[in-house]
Amino acid sequence: MRQLKIWLAYGSELLWIRLRMLRLDAIAQLQSIIVLLILAVLVGAMFFLGFISLLFGLNAVLEPETKVWVFFGLAILFLLLILLLTIVIVKLIRKQSQFMTQTLSAITEDISYLKGGSHSRIDGEQ
Repeated sequence: MRQLKIWLAYGSELLWIRLRMLRLDAIAQLQSIIVLLILAVLVGAMFFLGFISLLFGLNAVLEPETKVWVFFGLAILFLLLILLLTIVIVKLIRKQSQFMTQTLSAITEDISYLKGGSHSRIDGEQ
């Protein structure tokens, strides 16, 4: 009976700590996503303003035959950059979700340990 009380006390405390860690991970992930979205909107607005200015300048300076190559070349370049940035964004999102996944798996391990399913812990924890 005493052992059960000890396990319940430590188990509930451990579960409470893990849930608080999960909450902190979720808050940090939400904050980083908000900052990323704000920065993406600002970068997009600055890009479009600069790009429109560049196109007006090139339209005034270039000859008609050169304009075709320059404008299509810029379109292809920016499509490749969009592809590259999409890959980077996907990697950042996967990296952010990794923290929450680790905390959830740690909670699962703790619950299975408290149920008696697994008596071996990583790094000799008890």
